[in-house]
Amino acid sequence: MKKSVKKYKVLIFDLDGTLIDTMPIHFQAFKETLKSHGIKIKDSVLRDFMEGSTKYILEEIKKLYNFSGTIEDIREERRYHYFRLLRKKNILFPGVKKLLKELSKEYKLAIATGSSRTSVKYSFEKELQKLFFLIVTINDVKRGKPFPDQLKLVFKKLNVKPSECLMIGDTTFDILSAKNAKIDSIGVTTGYNTKKELIDAGAMITLKDIRDIKNYLN
Repeated sequence: MKKSVKKYKVLIFDLDGTLIDTMPIHFQAFKETLKSHGIKIKDSVLRDFMEGSTKYILEEIKKLYNFSGTIEDIREERRYHYFRLLRKKNILFPGVKKLLKELSKEYKLAIATGSSRTSVKYSFEKELQKLFFLIVTINDVKRGKPFPDQLKLVFKKLNVKPSECLMIGDTTFDILSAKNAKIDSIGVTTGYNTKKELIDAGAMITLKDIRDIKNYLN
């Protein structure tokens, strides 16, 4: 039995892969950065790491490959490639702008993203950023997803109970962070994780299209 829409006061969205179609760009930016350091990583291996923040991904890759330079240096280099590849592409998933405007009339909206504040600033339209009561980035916490730190910050800043919040994300890390924060979650299969992976991680349901969230909430 699905939960009543009246239960939720806050909808917490992941950003990359959920609201904006940037995962292929992030993926390519990592490949180009690693290639410049002599590392040719298999696509399947890199995809396995794409759930976490840039810092997490580079830490995991460093365990397998001994690349030169500090993680922070590589992180900045990857960011350069990301923004170069991003340029002025239309990266919003279809219907997201209309969806967020409609949802903002009924719910408080928040974002919990593994991206940096700089990345959010240049990847997500300013007009849409204004619809959110709170945007929590990786810069705001010591531990990113799958830890619950970002979601707990949302609870604190918006003065809401976990039971009043719903998390929507495209990775198992999004779902696990929700599970660890003791809130409900919905997975969207617009990233690299499958329906089965998201359900196994704890998602109540999965959606093929983020716009279908309205059908669930109604």
